[in-house]
Amino acid sequence: MSEINIEGFGESVPELKSDSCLVVLLGSPEGIKAPSKKLFNYAGVQKIRRGLFIISGYSSIHTAEIQTLERILFIKSREIPSIKTRTDDMYFTRAFSIVAFSLKNPTAKQKKRIERLVKKSVGIRLRPGVILFPLLRSKEQKRISVSDDKKPLLDSIRFKQLLSEMGAKTFRWSRLRLVNPESSSLILKNIEQNLIKDLEAIETKIRVLRDLNLNPEISIKRLKRKYTVLSGRFKVTKTKWMSARKLWSFDAEKQLKRTYNLLIGTRRAIIERESSV
Repeated sequence: MSEINIEGFGESVPELKSDSCLVVLLGSPEGIKAPSKKLFNYAGVQKIRRGLFIISGYSSIHTAEIQTLERILFIKSREIPSIKTRTDDMYFTRAFSIVAFSLKNPTAKQKKRIERLVKKSVGIRLRPGVILFPLLRSKEQKRISVSDDKKPLLDSIRFKQLLSEMGAKTFRWSRLRLVNPESSSLILKNIEQNLIKDLEAIETKIRVLRDLNLNPEISIKRLKRKYTVLSGRFKVTKTKWMSARKLWSFDAEKQLKRTYNLLIGTRRAIIERESSV
């Protein structure tokens, strides 16, 4: 698989060298503003965007400034391990890509478009504007990233391209690996949070539709139209999270089944109302 280490759009970003690392601050209840400001004062620290830095010569001095924050550190990886590799740590031996992006004064339509792109990608959000992607060997990428309708989920390259076409400032780093084994639990935590967010958004709309079904002034035609939209949205979400079993070693089937049951239950209620008219 041919990969370059960094791709930028709009400005130059220092390459990750042997003594450099990419630092993602996940945040804390107190916020990241003050620690980020202190960190940025050190020589060799390049701020890419809020909560994302490249640090040359990373040391305990830098750690001291952000020790209260959850953080993930990445360095260059020489190879792309197979996802079949058996290990006690599911992410420490893996390779990743990261796409960072920002859009000045985005419209509501652009924000919605970005959310849709994230949902149609194999990536997970580490923080606003920072998406982590599993980096696979070419054969594994083709085998796993294809959905039931043969339409592939977005990898980091295509995801970045689509954002750039929207006018976003984008950067992409590839062939990354974790610095610390402890970061694996943080990645898993973010995967779980991404799944919960995706499904809660759908379940909220399902409950709204269920309530609308109780209103006799709402037509069956309108209810069916809304159901079709929700069903399509769930299909996209299901495609992404069913692939997570192989991409991220994460089983989302139980959570997906719960949302599916809510969706089907609402469909039955609409049909029952229609048949009673």
